[in-house]
Amino acid sequence: MIRGDEGIPAGGAALAEVLRSLHGEVRRQFPARERDITGGRRVYLNSAGGTLVAERSARAMEEAALRANAQDGAVGSGERATAEIHAKARRAAAAFLNAPSPDEISFHQSTSHALFNLSFAFRDLLGRGSNLVVTRLDHAANVTPWESIWGEDCGLEVRECGVRRDGTLDLEELERLVDRRTRLVAVTCASNGLGTVVPVDEVARIARRHGRPEPPRGAARQTRGAWRGALVVVDAVHHACHGPLDVKAMDCDFLAFSGYKVFGPIVGVLWGRKRWLDALRPYRVEANEDRTPVKFEQGTPNHAVLAGLSAALDYLDALGGRIESAADGQADLRAMSARLAALYPDRDRRRLKWAMCAVRDYEQALTKAALLGFSALAKRGVRLHGIADPERAPERDPTFLFEVSGKTQMEVKRRLWEDGKIEVPDGNYYSLAVYRALKSRRTVRASFAHYDGLDTVRHFLDSLARITEG
Repeated sequence: MIRGDEGIPAGGAALAEVLRSLHGEVRRQFPARERDITGGRRVYLNSAGGTLVAERSARAMEEAALRANAQDGAVGSGERATAEIHAKARRAAAAFLNAPSPDEISFHQSTSHALFNLSFAFRDLLGRGSNLVVTRLDHAANVTPWESIWGEDCGLEVRECGVRRDGTLDLEELERLVDRRTRLVAVTCASNGLGTVVPVDEVARIARRHGRPEPPRGAARQTRGAWRGALVVVDAVHHACHGPLDVKAMDCDFLAFSGYKVFGPIVGVLWGRKRWLDALRPYRVEANEDRTPVKFEQGTPNHAVLAGLSAALDYLDALGGRIESAADGQADLRAMSARLAALYPDRDRRRLKWAMCAVRDYEQALTKAALLGFSALAKRGVRLHGIADPERAPERDPTFLFEVSGKTQMEVKRRLWEDGKIEVPDGNYYSLAVYRALKSRRTVRASFAHYDGLDTVRHFLDSLARITEG
C-alpha cells in the first residue's frame, strides 16, 4: 500500500505515542475544536468536509488582508512583501508534496476549479478514438471535469472503474479498462466517502503499461491524442490531512489538494509535471503572462488566502520539528529517522514528513478503536460501509460511512447533535458514485483528524449506541 510514503518504515505505536504526548499543544492550535462560530459547545466530526483552521493560519490571513498590497511587484517594500506571499505559498506547497519545483504549483478557487482548469487545458491535444478512466470511488471533482470536457465536449470514451464489495478500488477491472488508447486515469488518493486509501503507485503502474506519457511537440502536436501511455491525475484532497504525500513516490503526473482540508483556507492547489504544464493551453486572461505556473491562474491572487495556506503548512512544519526532536534517540524510531533523513535532506520537507507520518500512525489507533466500536454496534442495527476489519486500519483513513436501521440520515444527524453535541454533515458528500452504488439515502458520515483523541471516538460511539436504543 503506497500512501505517498514509499520506502519509509512505519513508526507504529512508538511514533503515535510521540504525537499523543504533544496532543495538548495540538488541540490548543485549533480554537474552534470545542466551540463553533456562535460560541456553542460542539464535537466536530466533519473534518472530511473541511478541517478546522489552525490559529496561525487565521492570524496570517488577517494580517495579509489588512496589510498586503493589492498588487505585487519588485520595487516598493509593500509590493515586494506581497510578491513574497505568493512565492512562499508555492514553496510551502511544493515542500508538502515533495515536488521538484515551486514553479509546478498553481493556485485556484478550489480543487474542483483546479481540475476543470486542467481538463480544459488539454482541449487541443485530444483526439476522438481515445479513452479515459475515472472511478466510482472518487469525489465528483475528479470525475465531472473529465466526463464533461474530455467526454461530452471532445468525444472521448469515458470508462468507469468499479469498487469491490469491501470498498476498495477494483484493480483487476482497471487492468482490463486501460488499453493502448487510454490517455488518462483519474483517481483519488483516498475516498472521501468510505475512507479507503488507494494504492496510487499500482494505479500508475497499470497506466504506464503502454508507455510513459510525454507531451506532443512540433508536428506531433497536430496528431491529437498521440502520446503513449496514460496520464495519472490524483485527487489528494481527502488524504492530504491524514498522511504524507510525495508526488515522486506516487509517480503521478498531476495532483490536487485543498487548503481547507489541511487546516487552512479554501484554496485549490494543483501540482503537475512542468513539461506537461508548459505544453498545455489553459484558459488565460490576455494580460496574464503565458508561462507556467501563472498562466493557470486567472485574475489577481487572493493574498490573504495564500498567506493562510503557508501558515497552515508552517503549523505542520513546526509540529514535525517537535516530533523529530522528541523521536531523536528512540530505538524504535531509529530506522525511520535514518530513512527520512536519506529521502528528505531538506529540513522543511523532512519535518513535514515527520508530521504527516506521525499523524498517519496516530490516526490508525483512532481508526482501530472506531472499527471495534462499529463491530460491537452491528448487532444493534448499525451498518458500516467499506473496510471494517480493525487489522486493516492502514488501508483506510478515519472517515466512516454508516447507517442506523430504521432511521433516516437526518434523524441520526439530529440525534447525534441533540444527545452528544456531535456535528456531522448530511447530503451526498460529493461522493456521488459511492452514494448511488449503496442505493441508500440513510448513510451518515463521521470523520476524525489528528486533533481528535480516543476520548472523541468513545463519545461518538456512546452517542451512536444511545440512538440505537430508541
